[in-house]
Amino acid sequence: MEYRISPGKLIDITRPLNDSTPAWPGDVRFRKDTSVTHGFRTSKLIMSSHCGTHIDAPAHLAGCRTSVDDIPMNRLILPAVIADCTGKRIIEKHLIDDLSLNGKALLLKTSSGSPAESSNPMEYSYLSSNAAELAVEKGAKMIGIDTFSVDPPDSADAHEILLGASIPILENLLLDDVLPGNYLLMCFPLKITDGDGSPVRVFLQRY
Repeated sequence: MEYRISPGKLIDITRPLNDSTPAWPGDVRFRKDTSVTHGFRTSKLIMSSHCGTHIDAPAHLAGCRTSVDDIPMNRLILPAVIADCTGKRIIEKHLIDDLSLNGKALLLKTSSGSPAESSNPMEYSYLSSNAAELAVEKGAKMIGIDTFSVDPPDSADAHEILLGASIPILENLLLDDVLPGNYLLMCFPLKITDGDGSPVRVFLQRY
């Protein structure tokens, strides 16, 4: 299927990067140090490769080799389906059982909201291992979620299942005002050599 991109119809689902951007406990928070020299403003950016809205390359898992710069374009620009998982702390397999995912990105819309707005940012919705396995079986090419992680704080099961199947993961998406349904996903990570992850700019277009 061919898609015609209409810039005026694009939906930006990227969270802003600023001093308030939350970070995974123990990770490097985003910081921008700006200076003016000879009339020009320049900034030094300090952050984790998994800061803000970001992509986990399979190489985020130590046993995998596909890095950010190796992810093929058909995994970064592809049809996507947004599943409504609002009100669910654990996203179980029955929530995606009826979805057609072959060759598509699966984006999970939850009610967790921004970690920066939560009294306990580590209480968020996440994907069960059974649902992750089903997504792999159904042929999903990317998984995304609007929370800190596809896994709870004390587990890495979904990461191991998805990244082990060479499925990149998008985390900390901004889906608050996006309706469930079918879209074209466009994801643009930095081209970091041997990168385990990267901040991304992510857009959707409804079709």
